[in-house]
Amino acid sequence: MPAPPGVAFPRPAPAASARTARAEYVERFDVHQRIQHILMLASFTVLALTGLPQKFDQLGLSQWAIAVLGGLETVRLIHHSAAWVMLFDCAYHAAYLIASVAVKRRLPLGAFATPRDFVDAWRTLLYFLGLSRKKPAYDMFTYLEKFDYFAVFWGIAIIGGSGLVLLFPVAVTAILPGYLVPVSFVAHSDEAVLAVGWILVVHMFYAHLAPRVFPFNTSIFTGLARRDDARREHPRWIARLAKDASKDG
Repeated sequence: MPAPPGVAFPRPAPAASARTARAEYVERFDVHQRIQHILMLASFTVLALTGLPQKFDQLGLSQWAIAVLGGLETVRLIHHSAAWVMLFDCAYHAAYLIASVAVKRRLPLGAFATPRDFVDAWRTLLYFLGLSRKKPAYDMFTYLEKFDYFAVFWGIAIIGGSGLVLLFPVAVTAILPGYLVPVSFVAHSDEAVLAVGWILVVHMFYAHLAPRVFPFNTSIFTGLARRDDARREHPRWIARLAKDASKDG
């Protein structure tokens, strides 16, 4: 729409330069980590939606879900397909860790526990109890985030291992005792319920619903975190990045 005579629309403010925009953010997850998370998110969701109705098959809601998905055989096919995607994702992550150590000579994620994490956990407890006025200065990943990360390892070991036993019972029992099959059934289903509960209650709250990140934390999908937010939540990490940048400069 043209401006009326004698009236000039204000010109839009120039967009921030790409360099300025990038300076507002810091890379928190690389592209491999983001892909691995998406594969885990997708496969876990499908496994939960197809596995829980089979565990609680006496519920009307479960019977309805199985019918909507095309029947029990179709549900099992979908469940097994998602399981293979998750196992592939685990192999992808293992290869990623090995390549990072062999090529880059470093462990990615900084997600391995250190003595400082135990100190941070203790100081955080004192802070929440009101016995300390200062919150610990966290590094790139807090002790809670590291625990969340390693929870996947034992979860996959139990769920994935027992799932393979249930998928190939004849081959397994030709080598190992037969009681491993019913034991695997209990371990598989109960650990799955625990995993779903943990994700819905703990992980979702801490990663997306906590006041510091509400209503949604996009960093695992974009790979970027606002530098100001990262400086507030992970000051040791930002300080180290600044120190490295000054050396390179």
